[in-house]
Parts: sequence; C-alpha cells; structure tokens
Amino acid sequence: MLKKTLPLLISSFFLFSFAKAQESQQYTFRNQTNQNLTVTDSLRPKDKEKNYNRWSVNLNGGANIGIRPFTDGYFATTQNYLDNPQLNHFDFNVRKMFNTKFGLLWDFGFDNFSANNGSPDFSNNLFRTSIQGVLNMHRVMNWEEFTETFGLQFHLGAGLSFLEAPGTTIFNGYDNMYSFLGGVTILIKATDNVVFNVDFTMISNLSHHVTLDGQSKVSPSTSRSGAMYTTSVGMTLYFGKHERHADWYYEQKEEKEELEGLLTRMNELETMLLDTDRDGVPDYLDVENNTIAGVAVDTKGRAIDFNNNGIPDELESYINNRYGDLQTTVNNLISGDTNYSNAQMRNMINGQYVNVFFDFDETKITTGTISAINFLLKYLKANPNSKAEVIGYADEYGDYNYNMGLSQRRAERVIEMIVRLGIAPDRLKLVVKGEDRSVPKESALARQLVRRVAFKVD
Repeated sequence: MLKKTLPLLISSFFLFSFAKAQESQQYTFRNQTNQNLTVTDSLRPKDKEKNYNRWSVNLNGGANIGIRPFTDGYFATTQNYLDNPQLNHFDFNVRKMFNTKFGLLWDFGFDNFSANNGSPDFSNNLFRTSIQGVLNMHRVMNWEEFTETFGLQFHLGAGLSFLEAPGTTIFNGYDNMYSFLGGVTILIKATDNVVFNVDFTMISNLSHHVTLDGQSKVSPSTSRSGAMYTTSVGMTLYFGKHERHADWYYEQKEEKEELEGLLTRMNELETMLLDTDRDGVPDYLDVENNTIAGVAVDTKGRAIDFNNNGIPDELESYINNRYGDLQTTVNNLISGDTNYSNAQMRNMINGQYVNVFFDFDETKITTGTISAINFLLKYLKANPNSKAEVIGYADEYGDYNYNMGLSQRRAERVIEMIVRLGIAPDRLKLVVKGEDRSVPKESALARQLVRRVAFKVD
C-alpha cells in the first residue's frame, strides 16, 4: 500500500512547492524589472503589496452521509437534519491566500460511519488529509459592490483517506485510499478577524479494498471507488497584523479610504492656511491674528513697529506725511500746544484722528483722551460760526439695540462735557452710529479702537 500512497504524497508536496516557487519567482521578477511595470499574475498580483492578512485556521463540525460501497444489507445512518441530526463529522484546516482570490488549504478530517436502524451493527472511522485550492468567488464576482458580510468559496483538491474498522476480521489496520474532494463554503463575516461558515463537500475515495461497514472486501473486478458527502458549520479565525484578511480586502475600498484620508488632510491644510486678518500670513504662523487690515507685517504676522510706540509704522508714516510728525502731534495734544492752521485741524478732526475712547461697556471718558476734547474746543472757539457733529460708536459685541443705546450715551456724555466747557448746545449735533463693523470682530485691539466718539466739523 505504501507504493500506492507514496506517489500521491509526493504529488501533493510538489503541488504545494510549485505554488510557493511561482510566488517566489514572480516576486524576484518584479524586483529586477522597472518599478513602474504592471504585474497582474494571478498568484502574485499587484495587490500583494497591499495591507491584508493571508493566514487563517478553520474548525468545522457536522454530519456525513456515506453513499458507497456497503455490504448488502448494511447501510449507515441517514441524516435527519431537523429532527435528529447526527454529529459524526469534524474537520480542521490551515489556509494561506496568495492574493485576494486564490489560495491553498491543508485539511484534516474525521468521519464516523455507524449502522442505521435495520442494519447489522458496525461503527467505523475514516481519517483523511488533503491539500486543496481555494477560490474566493465573491471576490471574483465583486460582491463588495452590494455586501461586505457574505462571501462564497469553492475548494477542490486531492489527498489520502484511511478507513479504520475495529469490529471486522477481514483485514488488519487501515484501508488506505486516494481521495478527491470538492465543495462550496458560505462565509458570514462577524468581525474583521472572525467568520462563521457553512460548508458542503463531496468526497470520492478511490481504491477501496473493503466496504465502509468493514464487513466485506471489494472485488478488484468491480469499481473500487466510494462516495460520500459532508455538511458542516464552523468558524474561521484570521491571523496577521493588518486590519482585514484577503477574503475581505477590496482594492477600491482601500483606495476610497486613502482618498478620504487625503481629502481630510487637504481640509486640515486649508484650515491651517486661512488668513483671518488678511495680512498674508497663514493663521497657524500668525502670532498677531488681528492686525489692522492693510498694514505691513513680518513673517510671523506682527505689525511692523520699529520705534515700539504701539502704532504700526505704515499707519504712522501715512499720518506723518499728511499731518506732520505723529509723535510731535501727540506731544502737542498732551501739552496743549496745537498751533495748526484751521485747515489742518479740520482735516484731522474730520479724518477721525481725534477721538474720545471708552472702556468696554462704559460711558466714562478715559483720562488719556480728554486732550481730544480740548483739540475740538480750540477749533470751535477759533471758528465761532462752525458747528460739530458728535458721533457715538460701539464695538460689535452684544445686542444690536443695546449697542445703539450705548453709543448714544457715550456721545451724550461727550456733549455734556463740551457744553460745560463753554460751547453752546445748538452748535453740537448728536449722531448715533451704533456698531462700527469696519474692523475684525475677533481683534481685541481693533475693538478697542472703535469704542469711541468721533467728530465732524464744518
């Protein structure tokens, strides 16, 4: 019998070795050629480099039905799957996928054949091992387009079977046979690492020497083939460091996830490149994310102020060119020495460079801005026929109607002070502007500049 079984074992070994050799050769071929060459061989496709697991183990239990050969008058249990199922089949296999569609499994099986009612008693065991090719049909047919839970596999291969009949005296030991197997497996994915499966397998055993019941020999002059089938349920466990197994790896899905990841990173980059204050420096690099629009900034978004007087140099230069040196003007305002022509004073007032500023939600005039009222007083006293508009503002924080009232109260407070200092009320006109939206709401410095009362003279 060894002479008959040895060729099958050698054939199985070469089948497995051939598959591994093909895998290795194709890998070497791809490495020794141009990196841009497209490789589409079925055993080592391009998606070899993708992130999926290849190994799995599977354990099943179920029932078998022996069809032939039996001694006349002997027959095995006929399964009644609903009323009285018989658990007389077990199998275990280790599988490796070469890609998402094709793989090999090494299978071990056990079956028990027992007498049915009306048959003389017997109980024999059949052991088998086989190597089978596996085809992921659900991947071939692109089932991922409508389901990622159910899969379908075909398996086909050859192996050895050994019949043990302890209750017989017609032979000793085991009846050794060749086997051919083929079947279909339904996969039901529970998680990325666990799958439940239902399998149906047909087995053809060649070179029977005795019947499955072990009571008689099979005549060499007749067909010595046997047949049986198994139905089983079980569980498959996937192994590997990657998220999914080759059974459930979809190229398009991976590309979609990569694209979504790329879009997310692009959105994050766009957010980083936002320039809230429009100074040309992205927010993620901008130290002062609230600089006044139009002024020059450095590479970190800070307004350029070389003399450190708190006024951007570009704005300071504009005022100096139009009204003279700003620092001198400030010093003159503080000291009261404002020897300007009527035109200069009127331009400064109407250009709203003379303002009375207020703290947040306050109507109390700050001490540092009383000089602005003195500047207006000097102009009005030098021009007795001139009248002035007193214009109240508030920042954008708070309720709109509340800010309208706040800006009015600020202007009324300034009018009250000017009247006490000797200007007739009929020369002053109250103007309520409410919220000043000319500066960024998010800028604390900008909001401070619009909490004010400005003037306009004729």
